[in-house]
Amino acid sequence: MLVFSADKEQYNVGQTAKIKFPSSNEGRALISVENGSDVLSYKWVKTTQGETTVNIPITKDMAPNVFVNISLLQPHAITANDLPIRLYGVIPMMVEDPNTKLQPEIQMPNSLKPEQEFKVTVSEKNKKAMTYTIAMVEEGLLDLTRFKTPNAWDEFYAREALGVKTWDIFDDVIGAYSGSIDQVFAIGGDGSAAAGKNQKANRFKPVVKYLGPFNLDAGGKATHNIKMPNYIGAIRMMVVAGDAKTEAYGSADKSVQVKKPLMVLASLPRKLSPGEKVTLPVTVFAMESNVKNVNISLKLSNGIEVVGDRTKSMSFSRPDEQMAYFELDVSKAKGFNTIEVMANGNGETSTYKVEIDVYNPNPITSKALDRTLEPNSTTSMDFSTFGVPGTNSATVEFSTMPPMDFSRRLQYLVQYPHGCLEQTTSSVFPQLYLSDIFDLPYKKKQEIKSNIENGIKRLGMFQQPNGGMSYWMGENTANDWSTSYAGHFMIEAEKKGFVLPLTFKNNWLKYQKQAAQEWRPSYRTYNSDLAQAYRLYTLALAGSPDLAAMNRLREFSEISNEAKWRLAAAYALAGQKEASTKISSTANINFVPPQYNYYDYGSADRNRAMALETMVLTKNAKQRELAQDMAKDLSSDEWMSTQTTAYCLLAMAKMVEANGGKSLKVQYTFNGKEETIDTKSAIAQRELFVKDGSNTFSFKNNQENVVYVRVLNSGKLPLGQEIAEQRGLSVSVEYKDLNGNKIDIGKLMQGQDFVASVTVRNLKNSDVNDVALTQIFPSGWEIVNTRFTDFGDTTTSQARYTDIRDDRVNFYFDLSRKGKYDSKTFNVMLNASYLGTYYLPGVQAEAMYDNEFLVRTKGRWVEVGK
Repeated sequence: MLVFSADKEQYNVGQTAKIKFPSSNEGRALISVENGSDVLSYKWVKTTQGETTVNIPITKDMAPNVFVNISLLQPHAITANDLPIRLYGVIPMMVEDPNTKLQPEIQMPNSLKPEQEFKVTVSEKNKKAMTYTIAMVEEGLLDLTRFKTPNAWDEFYAREALGVKTWDIFDDVIGAYSGSIDQVFAIGGDGSAAAGKNQKANRFKPVVKYLGPFNLDAGGKATHNIKMPNYIGAIRMMVVAGDAKTEAYGSADKSVQVKKPLMVLASLPRKLSPGEKVTLPVTVFAMESNVKNVNISLKLSNGIEVVGDRTKSMSFSRPDEQMAYFELDVSKAKGFNTIEVMANGNGETSTYKVEIDVYNPNPITSKALDRTLEPNSTTSMDFSTFGVPGTNSATVEFSTMPPMDFSRRLQYLVQYPHGCLEQTTSSVFPQLYLSDIFDLPYKKKQEIKSNIENGIKRLGMFQQPNGGMSYWMGENTANDWSTSYAGHFMIEAEKKGFVLPLTFKNNWLKYQKQAAQEWRPSYRTYNSDLAQAYRLYTLALAGSPDLAAMNRLREFSEISNEAKWRLAAAYALAGQKEASTKISSTANINFVPPQYNYYDYGSADRNRAMALETMVLTKNAKQRELAQDMAKDLSSDEWMSTQTTAYCLLAMAKMVEANGGKSLKVQYTFNGKEETIDTKSAIAQRELFVKDGSNTFSFKNNQENVVYVRVLNSGKLPLGQEIAEQRGLSVSVEYKDLNGNKIDIGKLMQGQDFVASVTVRNLKNSDVNDVALTQIFPSGWEIVNTRFTDFGDTTTSQARYTDIRDDRVNFYFDLSRKGKYDSKTFNVMLNASYLGTYYLPGVQAEAMYDNEFLVRTKGRWVEVGK
């Protein structure tokens, strides 16, 4: 190996590098200058005794770095030294072109005040032209991620690895022993970034402003007017600049303190519930000695009332901070609210606005009201809202077909609180067909489109590297049934013009094909043949049918009735009409509840819906009879899982789309406002803008057909009116301090840490899968995320999946049959953070696909005091 050096570590364009290497007389050296992709120059030089010096002019093509390779050869017959005949060496050489660097300059005040308007002047130190952007961000937010001011020069001119591979054939030509050396070389790479500052706490509302891009002429200056929000702390002003013509880049930043003589801060929980009372803590900072007496007042949005004094006063003898407390009652508040705190003293004014959602945690309750409109007739339907004022809504559905309660069932799917792969798919799948069969307002169509696009984006996050999809996001095993189900939706969505995530379809197809080929008939595993049939159906739908696997399943002697219907659909999509007809002729529509439905989340109704989808595809004459039965089930009060509901709705939608229905021509008057619907669609849906209390509704049918009318009247029940239920499961909750001692949560001390221990038990002699436990906590309690604390990762101890939200924790798990291992316990660490009186909702546990397992307890009021 040849060891040599350059006279400097870094060069500017225009300079000359001196390369020195040890050598003997009469030798020759090949000097090659290379970068990440090419050989820039090379030359042969004769060596001199002792040391040889080579001059290399530095050009702009060499930026950001080059590698100097030297192959040194000695005469074959030399005996003056014992060095090898051939020596090889390579060194990096950093090159910087000053013309590629921009040096923006920022001129602005060294100190700012909240809500102050100020000027920022931007220029370039060397009077170069540039295009730039301005970002003003608070330092506390930047330090959360150790964010450094971006500089594009560091990226575009980062050190490159040697991209030229060097080899030779001297061993074959010279024929003399010269030692062993690797024949291929590739050297170099980029360095690691330096760490940012330490994270620091920030109690104030984040500040983020972005301006630009702007163009600055050579030698020019630009001034921008910026208003500082109501913020106290430190901000960083960042300018990122570039010039595409000269490929020059640069950045600059400046940190500035934001403060004023009098400052005020208030804090509240993330949300409140109607009927709760909260104590609002207000901190006043007197930063200068001339601030002596300060008055504090509140400006409240409608529905929030102050209990007691509306104003407070305090005195300061020196710069200090003091606290004042206001008790607020939110009994009449609803939705988005604001609380503005105003402090005045010695001519100084400071304000702070807190935004708060007043939210009823109870689920939405819906009541269906029905009327039948005979041809050319008029009727009315008056109804009253129920529950908490402000939570009410209503929709009306007109249909020339027997009612299937599409609106109520779809509302159940959209508002379902859990989000596994199957439930995420179920919430958006039926919405694909709404615009095809419903007459909908433009706003509703856009809302549906947005829902589907968001669903596609979320589903893409469930996919694993092998193309399969996990039941819960982050799991490392694929769920076969849900992979087929989600892929089925994605293929149907693509056919309707929606864009799928990049590589999703190819990876999914690869997984489905491999799973289909690896499947073997099983006489012991329930629903295995249905899962294979569904997988083959999705492949055929995607245009990649696997006829060999389809024929193999067809020959399975114990193929189930459900699998026959799905396989018939797969053959139909593959163009094999004869095989499809032959298989469906051996199937029936007398579905019975499956003995084990855990694998495919099924039910008799779901399997019936899958058969209806096949009948629509194959134009089976029995489809109308089956659809009528399904419509009755959908419009009844019968419980259905998300899987069953979604498949029934999408199968009915496909049937209506394929067969059509009679047109609609109706007029309706709601609370004095008249509307007309004249459409060729068989179903129309409209939102009704209800008022609290009584609402009047009348409608007229202007055609010779029967119209079915269904109004869905929805609202939320007040806190404390939830209904306790129990079947198949039991639940118990214990609250303990950090030493394990039981405590009374009726009145807790502010700042107290404690643990909620929830135990769910199976009361039946059968296993139950996919149990969801939901515990909502009061507004004044904070959930402590213990995953990075000494308390340990107890929130996920026995759960398959844990979902931690601001105000609740959801646990998902399986339970064994009644016996030694029939229960599971989950611990959540909490902190009593905010003074006040709050409502603690009851605990709910349910089997998501089996209505025989449900337990729900009533809630209670709790207090957090000093």
